[in-house]
This record gives sequence, structure tokens and C-alpha cells, in this order.
Amino acid sequence: MNRLECIKSMVTKCNTVADIGTDHGYVAEMMLNDNICEHVIATDLNEGPLNRAIEYLTIKNLNLKCDFRLGYGLMVLKKKEADAIVIAGMGGELIADILEVSKNISKESSQLILQPMTTAEKLRRYLCENGFKIIDEKIIKEYHHYYFVIKATPGSAEITDEIYYEFSRHLIEKKEPLMMEYINKVLNINEKIINSLEKTNNKEYNEKINCLKQKNNRVRELMSN
Repeated sequence: MNRLECIKSMVTKCNTVADIGTDHGYVAEMMLNDNICEHVIATDLNEGPLNRAIEYLTIKNLNLKCDFRLGYGLMVLKKKEADAIVIAGMGGELIADILEVSKNISKESSQLILQPMTTAEKLRRYLCENGFKIIDEKIIKEYHHYYFVIKATPGSAEITDEIYYEFSRHLIEKKEPLMMEYINKVLNINEKIINSLEKTNNKEYNEKINCLKQKNNRVRELMSN
């Protein structure tokens, strides 16, 4: 399963999906062809990508099922206009900003499918601290990179351990093999950093060394449960 297929698989069947930052329109095409939804609102901040999506989806004879809009994030949507909102291929902090700027829209959607390219931990923290609940996650690997697809809904979430911002609780509890692979990679990187800092014999690094050791020990505990 590739990144776009994973995003599509996380959307519960509904009437209208808003594809924010649609780019070429590939996600919109997949959802319409697989009958995940009846209608797509395809948006983009820039005219170039939006025009590419219009051209591509017209060639695929799907343009009549799409509404194309130019603008930032969810600002082009009306309240409850979209049953599901998909925001993919952006940094986690940018996704959080898009949700925050249009909180009146994001809080009215029954499902948010979010795929951060970076800083997934900051997006998880934002969601949990701002009235959203993460209900599922998937992890995929493409070209040696690991990507997370987060499904969230409006609601309250109790985080018992801040480590779950960095390492998905859902994926750890499912003991997803790819998640275990990802965690082992992070642990190995941390161990290399610890070894490198310890060799300097610089006391200024002691706090960072201890922090990394504690984090690694906590993650190993989670993996062994």
C-alpha cells in the first residue's frame, strides 16, 4: 500500500470529502473511483496545482463530481459542507495551523484524515490539546521514509504519557510490524547520538544524554508490554 492508497483507506464512506491541497487530484480520483464518496471539494492555495487537478480530473471524466476552489486551507469551506476533510503532504505544523485558523470548520467535520510529511508529533500534540481525538493511525514506508496517516474526530482525548505524541499509541498497541521497525530505527539513532555525546566528555551534554536514555528506556517498556 502506498501513501495515497493508505490515505484513501482511512476515509469512512460518506457523501462529500474536502481534499485540501489537492495538488494533481490523485486522492480525489481514487476516492471517487472507489466510491468512497459521491463528491469532492478539491482545493489548493496556488492556481498552478489547482489547474493541474482540474485538467487531470477532467481527462478522467470526474470533473463533474468535483468542486474546485482556490484558497488557504479550510477557509474556502462552509460549515458542515464536507463530511470528511483530507489534508496530506504537508508538514505537521502547517496542518495544525490550517485546523486552528478554521476551527469552526474543522470542529464540524465528522472525520479528519491527516498525513504529515514531517513533525507528526507536533500535530498529535495539537490535536489532543485542542479538542480533537485521534481514533486511528496507520504507518507506511516509501523510499526509506516512514509516514503516518492520522484519523481524528472532534472530541476529548486523555494522554497518559507524553511519549505518545512522538510514538503513536494506536500503532504501538496494535504492535504494527512497521511501527516496531520505525521505533527500532529511532532507538538506534538515539543510541548513536548518546555514544557520540559521551565521547566528548562534555558535562554540558549530560542533561541531553540522560533525556535520550530515559526516552529509549520508556519506549522499550512500551514495546515489551
